[in-house]
This record gives sequence, C-alpha cells and structure tokens, in this order.
Amino acid sequence: MAVACDVVDLEDVLAARSGPDRADVVVVIDVIRAFTTAVAAIDGGAAEVHCVAELDAARELAARLPGSLLMGEERGRRPRGFDAGNSPFDLDDLDLHDRVVVQRTSNGTRGLARFAAAPLLLAAAAVNVGATGRWVRARGVDAVSLVCTGTTPEDRACAEHLAAVVTGGGPDPTELRAAVLATARDHIAWWSTSRSIDELAAFHADVDVCARVDRSSTVLVGRPLDGAVVLRPAP
Repeated sequence: MAVACDVVDLEDVLAARSGPDRADVVVVIDVIRAFTTAVAAIDGGAAEVHCVAELDAARELAARLPGSLLMGEERGRRPRGFDAGNSPFDLDDLDLHDRVVVQRTSNGTRGLARFAAAPLLLAAAAVNVGATGRWVRARGVDAVSLVCTGTTPEDRACAEHLAAVVTGGGPDPTELRAAVLATARDHIAWWSTSRSIDELAAFHADVDVCARVDRSSTVLVGRPLDGAVVLRPAP
C-alpha cells in the first residue's frame, strides 16, 4: 500500500480547520529559518536542540540546563539575553561541541510544541529535505502529515518536495531552491519597512543557506521532554 502524505498549514490546525489526527509521522517544516538553523546547530556539533513555544519558557529552560546555549527570535530579531538569533551564521563563532541548545522561534518551534504527542515527530527544512524523506520512506509507514508553519509559500514548496521523496519520486532540487529564493522576497519586502541595511544583508545571507537543498544528511527526530521537544539526529 502506498504511503499517504497530507500537507497542512499550522494555522489551520491551530484553528481546528484541519489536523493530522491519524498520521504515523508528523514532519514540521520551517525553511526560513528555524529548522535550517537547528540543522546547522547539530551539524556544528551540538548534542541536541530543545525547542519550546514561548520566550519565557526558553529562558527558564536554559537556566535549568547548565552550559546550554539559547538561540531564537521574536519578530525576526534576537531576543534579550539570547546567545544567538535565528540564523545559522550566528552559530559560526560559538563552541557547539556536545552542547545543549535551547531554541524558540515564532513559527517552527511553536509547531513542534503543538505536535509533541505525535507517534513520530520530525523537523525539516530544505537543507535536509531529501534525507528526511528517505528516512521516512524507509520506515514503511502508511500516513505522513507535513505541517507548514510559515505563511509564505516556501514551506509548502518544501512539503511538496518532501512528499515526492517519501512516495518514491525524484523531485528536482533546483525547483525547490528557486521557490525558496523567490518567496524570500516576500519576507524581505515586509522587513524592508522596519529593518536596517545590515539586518537585510544578514537576512539575504541566511536565505542563501536556507535555499541550499540537501546540503545536510541530518534527520531531526523530536521527542517531548519537560515541556520541550528535543531534537536529536536520527541514528
């Protein structure tokens, strides 16, 4: 029997207009930039990423985890007291080796928190979409829900690419890259009214990383723990 892939939007789920009620696997997708950054943290040596929905919860959790690193954003900016923003480049000068990272973002980590009770929970972006799709396909599951957390189209483009991989197809990575770069213009148009030239340049650099389809072989598997969803690389 062929695996069934259902693509849903987080906002519809939160409003109870749809939901992955019977899915064997839930994959939460945030391309720009939450799970691109989470993959960068793991690939940079972090042991695990603890994802939470709220800023105060992130700060409290980091305070309970000695030596942890706090990263994320609120309305696109690094919050007060955070070690890194929601950017892979913010991690470049930090020692991540075997460290625990606490992450909070407006969309991606909120989506993970919503689906913490899923039988099998994953986090994905364009950078690890192929590895994630092949890993899910190898599990032999019947039903997969792909949750798009953002309101611009890059998450849906990633979900459709992922669905094609899960169902045995060979989607073109250049098409997904083009979709991510194109929809990033929507973000930039909104940001340009309130952000400095330096902030816009940094965002452009982040988007280029977000659009590097299949850059990483890391599959992020989540499990609930003490009010967070802990992401670790699949073995």
